Amino acid sequence: RLWLRQTEGMTEVRPAPNADAARWLLRADVQWWDLVRYGPPGFEVYVRIAFGPGAQGVDPAAGDRAVRAALATLATCTATPSRGYAAIWEGWGGRRPAPEAPRVAIPHREMLLFTGPVEVLGDAPALAWYGSAGDHDPHLVWPEDQAWCLACEVDEEVEFSVGCSLEAFQALRKALPGAVRRVRYGAPAPMYPDPA
Repeated sequence: RLWLRQTEGMTEVRPAPNADAARWLLRADVQWWDLVRYGPPGFEVYVRIAFGPGAQGVDPAAGDRAVRAALATLATCTATPSRGYAAIWEGWGGRRPAPEAPRVAIPHREMLLFTGPVEVLGDAPALAWYGSAGDHDPHLVWPEDQAWCLACEVDEEVEFSVGCSLEAFQALRKALPGAVRRVRYGAPAPMYPDPA
């Protein structure tokens, strides 16, 4: 079994034992596009969070910082911060072979499922493919108690989404001032920076 260790804090991210923890995401009444951009429906609040100045397409580190800040905040908004899940698109690593992990059958975005403490799941893609933390975001992240779900679509460069409680929304707005806006589930949103 593959175990991946973050260098600071000795925190582990590893393949999930099976894909059961992702079953709640897969509903027949939800379009795959809405799922990968917003997570599953049913949360009290949905928000879009800016990746940061320059957006992810220009400055990937800015996007990673925003995702990590959101996950650090969301870790305080769950009863299970020490156990969460990250679903990562299987094609993330390019030519590098995908690691062994349970598959989550999302149409057009087949994903691999990993588990670990919520705060370190922002590093799950780089840990899974390269064995060390790096500047790449996971695609779907949630805690074991399903208190919220963060969704970072593969091709998005402007914002990512979180479905959560009103209290979690307020915590995110406080942690990321000016970057968080409330939206309706599935609402159209820009994917790429305005070239103007």
